[in-house]
Amino acid sequence: MKTTLRLLLIVALASALPAFAQRDIGNIIKAQIILGKVMELSAKMKEQSVEIVAPDPIPDSSGRFLLPYDNDGNLTEWAEKALGAQMGAAVGAKAGEQAGKALASKVPFGGLAAGALKGKSKEMGALAAIGGVEFVKQTSTQSFNNLDDYSVYLHVMYGGTAEHEKALAAAMSIYPALEKGYDASVRKAYQQGARAQRAAK
Repeated sequence: MKTTLRLLLIVALASALPAFAQRDIGNIIKAQIILGKVMELSAKMKEQSVEIVAPDPIPDSSGRFLLPYDNDGNLTEWAEKALGAQMGAAVGAKAGEQAGKALASKVPFGGLAAGALKGKSKEMGALAAIGGVEFVKQTSTQSFNNLDDYSVYLHVMYGGTAEHEKALAAAMSIYPALEKGYDASVRKAYQQGARAQRAAK
């Protein structure tokens, strides 16, 4: 009974939140689910003593994918802003939606392309909400050009730490592809590690 009441209270609170706050809660819930899967995989691979090595990041913000951690392992300013200071989020989401509509009016999209445009609109909205691409670059110290390497680095370096869930949720807000790719990238790295281990015997 208490569990049911607690669940109803959470649902009521969530529905009362503004849309941008709901989106952030959604990102954190998605991050929890993804990390849960990855933790299960990590535990399974540790039983087989499979280790994976963290790829080296680009030591500046010149890469396509900017890390939500700084050189000292703290959340970057943009990651904190993506999770905390939500003042411009609603405006940013609207800006992204309008930019997406403007692009769609110039180029005829359909099928998968329409879905990609929707994802791009969400990404533009999230970026606008936290100060734009330049702010994210200015407050980043490391990056990657490859989303697989980005995911594996986050997992190896920060998996299991207190801030990892928040960092992943912040990164997912500006890189929607990370939501689908993170688990697959880490799984692939473990598979490659297991193959290399077998080959070395």
